[in-house]
Amino acid sequence: MGTYLFYTDEGYAVAPNNNELDSLQILGIEDGETEKEALAKLHENNNWIKANGFSDSRIRCQAILKTEKQD
Repeated sequence: MGTYLFYTDEGYAVAPNNNELDSLQILGIEDGETEKEALAKLHENNNWIKANGFSDSRIRCQAILKTEKQD
């Protein structure tokens, strides 16, 4: 199973001085056997993504490594 980070270049951030800045928006992190499965989980667990107009065609994905928590 893989872990995937999903992000988009849609939207912008507001700096402390109230300037609007182009930026990447992190949409979430999900596990899945494939990127497609993880994307389906992302949408299932985050209804706000579609509700706020983010486009699937602009969502990008990056596989990430998860480290095991050590006692």
